Amino acid sequence: MSFTQFGWPVTLAGMVALAGIVFLLQRLRARRRVLRLPTAGLWAQAMRDAPVRVLGGRFRYWLAYLLILAIALLLWIAAAHPQWSPSPAEGGMQRFYLDNSALLTAGGDLAAAKRALLADVRATPADRREVILGDAVGTRLLAPGESVSLLSRRLDMVSAEPRPSDFRTWMQGASTATIRYYGAWGAARAVPRSAALRYGYLADPVPGNRGIVALGVTPAASGQVGKADLLVTVAAADAPAPTMADLRWTVDGRGFTPARIEALGGGRYIARDIDAAGGVVGVTLRRGDGFTADDQAAIRVPDRRPIGIALLDGTPPAIRAAVAADPSLTVVPAAKARLVVGDARSTEGAGRPALVLSDAAAQAFTFAGPDEAERGAVATRLDTLGLAQLDAGALADALRRPVGVDVRDAPQRRVTAWRAMFAPPSPFIQSPAMPIFVSRSLHWLAGRQPWRSVVQAAGDNDPLAAPTDKNEIPPSLTDRATTLAAADTSARPAVTHGGGVWPSDLPFVLLLLTAGALLGVEWWLVQRRAIP
Repeated sequence: MSFTQFGWPVTLAGMVALAGIVFLLQRLRARRRVLRLPTAGLWAQAMRDAPVRVLGGRFRYWLAYLLILAIALLLWIAAAHPQWSPSPAEGGMQRFYLDNSALLTAGGDLAAAKRALLADVRATPADRREVILGDAVGTRLLAPGESVSLLSRRLDMVSAEPRPSDFRTWMQGASTATIRYYGAWGAARAVPRSAALRYGYLADPVPGNRGIVALGVTPAASGQVGKADLLVTVAAADAPAPTMADLRWTVDGRGFTPARIEALGGGRYIARDIDAAGGVVGVTLRRGDGFTADDQAAIRVPDRRPIGIALLDGTPPAIRAAVAADPSLTVVPAAKARLVVGDARSTEGAGRPALVLSDAAAQAFTFAGPDEAERGAVATRLDTLGLAQLDAGALADALRRPVGVDVRDAPQRRVTAWRAMFAPPSPFIQSPAMPIFVSRSLHWLAGRQPWRSVVQAAGDNDPLAAPTDKNEIPPSLTDRATTLAAADTSARPAVTHGGGVWPSDLPFVLLLLTAGALLGVEWWLVQRRAIP
């Protein structure tokens, strides 16, 4: 037996103190005196001078004393929170691991794992237990010594997440202790069995599970601007993989049918030339199963429609030619343009991102935008800015000015370049770097993000979505190993309960129940006038 709140010395000292206090209280007795007073004022003075109860006299009511003392001692010992001490075979730290990965999304598996976990934690002494959540960072749900009531409230906030299990990775860094696993055998079997690893709960498998295991998007192989190809891969355990007829397609939640779908074999299908307009494309199995985490997946297709550009006064012919040759750019009136190109005077009041041609700038190329200066050195970003192939030495000799690149902070994106670089005798207009610079600078001004080629398992906040975008991408599992592990029906180890035969806090519960029962006995005796 151990006491988790006060320890043995404080508990025993409190018991002795309570016995003395209750004894002194029992020594109080009523002293009767006869007083004859003529006025009410003298009554009040007499009450102050002659207390109703005094210490002394013969000690009576031993039954009442013992009953009250027993109740007080039971409550005091319960406040010390006694627990069963483990037997030598059960000694040592017990680390409980709750795997809330996708493998526990089926039915009530997570709820059952929580119940088994709580029961085993209650049966383990508080100073020898620790509960870990199997999320990405291994969150500690219960520290040694904490009350199990805290764990119950914290588990209410835990849900299963559509991602692969991290149990194997966590075990590689786990310290020496008895590990009790609560999850699915499909994830636990990847860890070699040992005497230190035990299983408190293993979810039932979903035989023949099938699901979507990969989803990706690339620029259309046809070369069409504003189009993309979407690749989806499906798999099944011990059953034929789903066919094209088993797939349902949506874009921003609305059903659609791709114009052309090709079967590549091995459960892979590719939808050709779908619109790259920034929508969320989802793929769902028409007939699901008991494991729903892999029955759907979604990905945002980048917006690759041609960018509307207004070419204002001061736009050099070289830039006009570069824009006309780029199918991802289209010339539109200034009122409909997403960004503008021209000299400083014509772009000043446009209120849009702009490529400005000026000879008064301090540097040959200046990129400005919100928080751009904090993103690091320019040298590491030349390829993104379209200047990786620039021959700065030859350009500097032709212009008789040193050529440099600068990045600054500004409320709105803006690119400033020397006008002289886009007119003879500048070698820049004949350089392959010039149209690349024009195209990438204009795409940068438009805020175009790079292609996100695949959906990561578990999904996350979409980096291609604007901060105010309400059309969020639902989480997607897309992990072949998890889809197959959910159907794992191989031989499983025995599930064992943690702690001792009885709950470790059973003494605490029994003390409270006994104290309540004695209070009932005391009330009954008072009603029968057996004790005062």
